[in-house]
Amino acid sequence: MRTDVEVIPYGEISARLTKNRWPVTSQHYRVSRYWERATHLPRHVFVTFSHDLDDSFVEMFRKRATQHTRLLILNERYSTDRLLSRIVDLQIRTPRRFCVIDAKCGAGKTYGAFMHSLLKRLTSALEADDKQERILDAKIENGILHVVSPDFNRVDVPLAEIPDLEKLDPFKSQEFEIDEDGSFIYWPKADVHLGWAQLQQLANPAAALKAAQKHQKFNKRYGKAVQEVRQQTGLKLSDIEGISEKQLRRIEKGDSRLTSNAIEALAQAHKLAPNDYMKKLAESLD
Repeated sequence: MRTDVEVIPYGEISARLTKNRWPVTSQHYRVSRYWERATHLPRHVFVTFSHDLDDSFVEMFRKRATQHTRLLILNERYSTDRLLSRIVDLQIRTPRRFCVIDAKCGAGKTYGAFMHSLLKRLTSALEADDKQERILDAKIENGILHVVSPDFNRVDVPLAEIPDLEKLDPFKSQEFEIDEDGSFIYWPKADVHLGWAQLQQLANPAAALKAAQKHQKFNKRYGKAVQEVRQQTGLKLSDIEGISEKQLRRIEKGDSRLTSNAIEALAQAHKLAPNDYMKKLAESLD
C-alpha cells in the first residue's frame, strides 16, 4: 500500500539527508526537497532543525500550511523560550500539529542512523493500515516517561507505575531502545517491553479500557462481514490459502484484527482484487 505522506526536509537537514543518502522515494513516503516541488499529497510533514526556523520559513509555512500539515522540529541549540516564541510566530494552535525532538547526535554514521530510524518510524507508522498507534520518540525527565506517537499524540507515565523500571539505576533507565517501526519501547537491562496501548493503560486505565472496547467492537463487525461474504460464496474455512483455519476463525469471531495480508489472501480466494473485496465487506456491513 502506498502512503499519502510527503516528507519535506527544510534547511540544513536536507543537505544532511542527501549526505547520508536518504532515499527520495520509498514504499512508505516521498521526499520533496522544496515545497514548490511537492506532489501535493494529502499530508505533508516538514522536518527541520530549530535554527532553520527563520523568517523565510515562518512566512512560507503560514501561507501554505493546511490543517493536515505537520511540523517535526529537531532541536539542537534553541532555548525553550526562543523555540516557543518561534512556534507562536508560526501560528500553530494545537500540539497535534507539531513535535519537538532533541537532536544532539553528531554528524556521520551516528547522525545518519538517528535520522534513519526516526524517519522510518514516522513514515512507516503513517503508512500502516492497521491503525495501531505507535511510538515515534520517548524521553525520561524527573521520573516521568514522556512518549510521542507519529501522529503527535502524547502520553506521560510516571516510572513509579512501572516497578521494573523504578528499581533500575536512573542512568540505566535511560538506556532504552525503540523498535524500528515504533511498535514498542524496550529496556534490555530490565527486559521490559511497552507498546502504546500498555503505556496508555498505565497513564489512564479508564481511557485505555474504553479504546480497547471500541477496537474490539470494530473487529467483531468486520469479522462478521468476513464470515458472511465467505459463506455467500460457498467457501470453507480450509479453502483460504495463506491463512490457517484457526486464524481465520479468530478473525471471523472478532478475536483477531483483519490485517492487510489476510485481506490479500481472502480477496484471492474470492477471485477479487483487494479493493473489490473490501467493497464486498462494506456492503455486508451496511
